[in-house]
Amino acid sequence: MKRTAVASLIMMLLILGVGCQLFDGSPTAPENGNTDPAETVIDLDSPTGGLTTSDESPAFGEPEAYDQFISDEVAYDDAYESDKDIENIECHRRARRYRFRAVWGRLACGRPDTVVTDCCQIDWSGSLHMEGGIIIIERIIAFDARDYVTRIDRSTISWVSHTGPHIDGIQVRLIVPPRGPTDSLSMRPTVVPELTIKTGPYSRTFTLEELEALELMEPVDRCCNGISIGSHIIPRHCPHGHLFGRWHKVEPDTIAPPDTNEVRGIVLGVFRGIWIDSHGAPSGYLRGVYGINSAGEQVFFGKYIDRQGRFMGILRGHYGPAPNAEIAAARPHGWFVGEWINRNREVRGRLKGHWIASEPGRGFFHGVWGMKCSNSI
Repeated sequence: MKRTAVASLIMMLLILGVGCQLFDGSPTAPENGNTDPAETVIDLDSPTGGLTTSDESPAFGEPEAYDQFISDEVAYDDAYESDKDIENIECHRRARRYRFRAVWGRLACGRPDTVVTDCCQIDWSGSLHMEGGIIIIERIIAFDARDYVTRIDRSTISWVSHTGPHIDGIQVRLIVPPRGPTDSLSMRPTVVPELTIKTGPYSRTFTLEELEALELMEPVDRCCNGISIGSHIIPRHCPHGHLFGRWHKVEPDTIAPPDTNEVRGIVLGVFRGIWIDSHGAPSGYLRGVYGINSAGEQVFFGKYIDRQGRFMGILRGHYGPAPNAEIAAARPHGWFVGEWINRNREVRGRLKGHWIASEPGRGFFHGVWGMKCSNSI
């Protein structure tokens, strides 16, 4: 155990360069734009975690560390995006819209003694079908040259996807037309909308209620392969989105002011990632820490800036392990829930998601956020 400021955390993390990769680059901890990094000392007992509300250099001054996050997000030109009939359906005041994001593959690495090499390659080729609705493809995530997405009809898409020591994924917008009346001749009710994803190792059907604020992670084998799914409703006049990135364990690090024995918590890890806005596009960067405060609570704090480096918010909340001990024994994972505040420490919105950590050094998190006006998060 030792005292630490942000600068020391950065140095610790620069040496963690081994293990399987989700993205390239090395992890970092948060810092501000001050010339003296010691002015920002992580304090897990503080309402802001010790983080400042100052603006930053774009990508926290480390564009190369975030390049892979951004380059993996490839916009998809879906012809149905400009279809007038679909546009009219989506604009109907009683239509419901959702954004669904799924990432699959090797989400994180296991401990050194659990790493195996005989089952890393997985064929995730599959389909997504929106019964009683429409699918608009927005993004494909980290697809290789041999992988692709195919449109079947306005309610169904399919893809070819193979992963080894990496990930693939898709992001779509779901449109559910207004419900019609019961068919008076056949007495059959209207179709119950639901979404079904089918892949080789994983399949599931979701109700609309589940899609409103969904975040789940499911392992599929002992090689750390799994699928992470996040979904949220797109209410009118109340922005929602996703957050996505890495979640890293580090050597436990005691936080204490210089020349005192006062303990302000223990840092257990860091996270870094991107903020995905209400239009489904990467719009900012995240960087933060997690650990245990002096009251014994598991807390996290992070800073959110936009693509130009302007301060957007302080993230804060609690996290914990997943209740499934069997899975957690092989690869520690769990949940997080929290909020973000502005410069005046006013709550702007809420967020939740899941994380997976591994030894050594590489991890993963995926979540959803909604403004304060949201009732679903």
